[in-house]
Amino acid sequence: MSLKYWLKTKLYQFTPGGWGYYRYLRSLKKEDYEHERDKHEVRRKHYGEEGWKDEKSEGLTYRSYDSYEEYVTHQVQKFDEILKMGVGYTNDVVGLYRKRFFRRFRHLPGLVSKQAKILCAGARQGTEVEVLQDLGFQNAYGIDLNPGPKNKWVVEGDFMNIEAKDASIDVFYTNAVDHAFELEKFFAEHARVLKDDGYAIYDIGVDAKGGIFEAVSWDSDSVIFQMMLKHFRRVVKVETDDDWQWIMLTDPIRS
Repeated sequence: MSLKYWLKTKLYQFTPGGWGYYRYLRSLKKEDYEHERDKHEVRRKHYGEEGWKDEKSEGLTYRSYDSYEEYVTHQVQKFDEILKMGVGYTNDVVGLYRKRFFRRFRHLPGLVSKQAKILCAGARQGTEVEVLQDLGFQNAYGIDLNPGPKNKWVVEGDFMNIEAKDASIDVFYTNAVDHAFELEKFFAEHARVLKDDGYAIYDIGVDAKGGIFEAVSWDSDSVIFQMMLKHFRRVVKVETDDDWQWIMLTDPIRS
């Protein structure tokens, strides 16, 4: 157990107005922001359940992006909108996610050393990275298309095109599978950067059907599971946690 993790979790949960980085993020709310009036043009195409392709392939449905640049622009808007609207970072929400990430990562000390290089992809403000560092994994870091301002845990990066050498990462984690531009390339890229004895951990929403910023949806979890098995030879663990299922795999297959 990490005393640092638990003390910080209590501070995040019970400090009026928020604590630390989240207090700063909440201060970025724009009181004059009106979403319908001020939202980015790309959000007029991709709004709610709008902007999806009509056709389905192998149980998958993708958004109808005109280009990769449109995909990136759409994904970047999520964090921008959260900050302008001042939503998503209440004390209760921050505490909830810290505890969820603790449950994901509490087993890692028995699998990898505290010096392990851990990449969290699509990490946005970096809650999962902070939890990993609180647990002693100081080489954990995050990437996101939009890491936001003054982020010490996450740098700008693209989980479809990771700036890391082949077989250089000990643990790869993401809960943004449904934000992938193209899933085969998504999993292949993660298998590329992972060490032979490394671990990939994927959190997926149960019965994902597509939402506001998701880029792909699927008919059943088995569709995603079978695709993962094209890129990793061994399943270590599968668990369900409320409305999320998390899958740990190892022994990557590189093309």
